[in-house]
Amino acid sequence: MDYTEFYKHVKNELKVTGTDNQFHLYYDETNNFRSFKVDDKGFNADEHAYFILGGIGIKTDSHDIVEGVDSLFSKFGMQANAQEIKFKHIKNGANNFIELMDKKRVKVFLNWLYENDNVFIHYNYVDNFYFSIVDSLPNSMLLGIEFNRDLKDCLYQIMKTDKEYFTNLFVLLGYPNVNNPKLLINKIIEKINEITPYGDDFCLEYLRQILKSAIRSKLPLLENNVEGELIDNYSDLYAQSIYSFPNSHHKFDHEYNIEPFLANNPIYVNDKLVDYIFDDSKHSRLLQLSDLTVGILRHWMSFLEKNSESKISDILNSLSSNQETNIRKLQQVMNNSLSESQGFKIGSGSNTFENKVSDFLTYKF
Repeated sequence: MDYTEFYKHVKNELKVTGTDNQFHLYYDETNNFRSFKVDDKGFNADEHAYFILGGIGIKTDSHDIVEGVDSLFSKFGMQANAQEIKFKHIKNGANNFIELMDKKRVKVFLNWLYENDNVFIHYNYVDNFYFSIVDSLPNSMLLGIEFNRDLKDCLYQIMKTDKEYFTNLFVLLGYPNVNNPKLLINKIIEKINEITPYGDDFCLEYLRQILKSAIRSKLPLLENNVEGELIDNYSDLYAQSIYSFPNSHHKFDHEYNIEPFLANNPIYVNDKLVDYIFDDSKHSRLLQLSDLTVGILRHWMSFLEKNSESKISDILNSLSSNQETNIRKLQQVMNNSLSESQGFKIGSGSNTFENKVSDFLTYKF
């Protein structure tokens, strides 16, 4: 499939930097539920657990980095018969992001990332619940695309406040193959009326007016879909990561549900087949390091998702010296990566969550 126009949009319209550069990008994934569905029992997976595809990136001329990986693995102190290192080996029982920052092998890994400024972290994430609902919101460009994201965030926050109610409504209406879109919209409007009966919240009031006008419109994104199937697979994220860096080499850990799709739909940009392969992580230590990376990112995103901005600030203000040192190094590596290319961070999530990411990356310890 030709993704040239998608790539041009990333580069020219979104003005994402560094996408023309040449990298070796290594990938693993976490929270891979294969699909995201809803039925009368609820969601088939934890809707707060974001799917993440990401890992390690290096410049194509950084051969010394590859040679230095052996030294890193020796510092991990793995048993001699261990075939590969996995995130569970460095997690060592940690239940959350802050506990993870106290683990010896995590510290070893973060030190290595911090000391090698030609090694980058890249990731593509999706908030399953957000992604499943915001595309049904009719576009309104009256106040620009950024305000449209605010509208979507309003809708998302409303549905999160009464998840059980909206889950039952989704099942009743066959969402996303909605048999009565007028009823769905009216139910959302009712919730807005409960929250702000006098219309004194500008964003919610604007959303209410947009939804009222949508009652009289067709909603094609809510038609001809599979009932209850919110995300059928994550192949689009793999494709997005590949076409966003068409001059790079992409290596993925085996994902047998995705490989047939990409084999049948090879990715071309500017009439050139982008270079990507799948491999067994046992054959590649950089794939193994990508597993460690997305494991850390999973705990980090869970930390941001579960806590308010003020709570996150309170926690970061009360870290131990060791925790603060390790988080500062992670923060520096992430910022260094974004300086190399803004394309190293791709995501489908709410403004609320993105604001937490921004606050974390700019937090002054």
